[in-house]
Amino acid sequence: MLSQHSFPGRQSTLEKSSVYEERVEDRVMAAIAFLVFFSNAMFPPLIPTLAREFSVRPFDLKWLVPGFALIYGVATLAYGIVSDRLGRTPILKLLLCFAAIAMAVVSLARTADQLIVLRALSGLGTGGIVTIALSIIGDRYPYPVQGRPMGRLFGAIAAGMGLGVSLGPMLSAVLGWRVTLRLISIGFIVAGCWVHRCYRKHIARDRHGASIRWIVQEYRCILESSRGSRALTFIFANGLFHGGIFAWLGVLLAERYNLSAAGIGFVLIGYGIPDLILGRLIGGWADRFGRRYVVPAGFFWAAVCAGLLALHTTPWISGLAVAALSIGFDATHPLMSSITTSLDPKHRGQVTGMTTFANFLGMAIGALVFRELLRLGYPAALLTFAGLETLFGVAAAIGFMSEVPQT
Repeated sequence: MLSQHSFPGRQSTLEKSSVYEERVEDRVMAAIAFLVFFSNAMFPPLIPTLAREFSVRPFDLKWLVPGFALIYGVATLAYGIVSDRLGRTPILKLLLCFAAIAMAVVSLARTADQLIVLRALSGLGTGGIVTIALSIIGDRYPYPVQGRPMGRLFGAIAAGMGLGVSLGPMLSAVLGWRVTLRLISIGFIVAGCWVHRCYRKHIARDRHGASIRWIVQEYRCILESSRGSRALTFIFANGLFHGGIFAWLGVLLAERYNLSAAGIGFVLIGYGIPDLILGRLIGGWADRFGRRYVVPAGFFWAAVCAGLLALHTTPWISGLAVAALSIGFDATHPLMSSITTSLDPKHRGQVTGMTTFANFLGMAIGALVFRELLRLGYPAALLTFAGLETLFGVAAAIGFMSEVPQT
């Protein structure tokens, strides 16, 4: 029988086809991640508008963001394990359907309490989507070259967050937040159909079950690994910083500059755009020079941006500081996530789920802590968080010294 190597032209065509399919699948994952984070990010800047509609104070909605983040994070633990057993594609399609239903149900809320509860429960539907997308990228690319594809994926995440905090309030000002959520619901349905078409030939990974003891043991192995526990600790710290500031950014802008929902959207329009442009470049730097330089630099950069936000300047200067703040996220979280996805390739979904849980747990706690610091005023809260992020940067410079480039 003649081998495929006997036909160089055919081999080249097959290789090109394989590369093309990988690029399409990567873009599908990036588009799905964008949609998830767009829907997540549109709520914090809408808090002043939602408070007026439901006749409550903005701080009465303090659980709107952390409540969702907690359930979202816990859900990722379960979905990551299930995707390892039953395959990425079936679970991803199911979750996209759940997310579509969840967005439609949240749009029906009639009171502030209903909104908080329904929004929190929607985390069950969206919790594992990006986790599985990260696992798919980790399955496809070895660790030494994960920086660029991870940078692309997190660039899409940052763009989703950026347009969520800017375009989300603008659309809500024109269409209403309920209609905006229903449009997002339709987007999840389209994404589910897209995944079904692109991945209809993919098969399940491992249908054999695992005991609770075995699953707990796997988590224990990750935590006992110095590399894994270190990465998870810094992911939690990073989520605390960015989640705390991001949760109350809309309220800060509304009260400081007396802005409407559309005005908040205009000020935040730059958030995530630098990451969309620089995501692959930053990932390439990490692959070339090592995470020991790039990750600490991301912490220090974010601390400086938080310090600039503490200054009472103009809305546009604050907008530039917010845009720059997103670079700090892109230079830290995706690179630390790629470390965790390389720990145990056989259980990448479970590991990625734990990573996402650490991030969203940090975001939830950060939102609650920042809310308490606001009793001292916005400048004091922002400077406190800037100081914390600086300490995290110093610790990261020490902790990631061994993260050198690999071949």
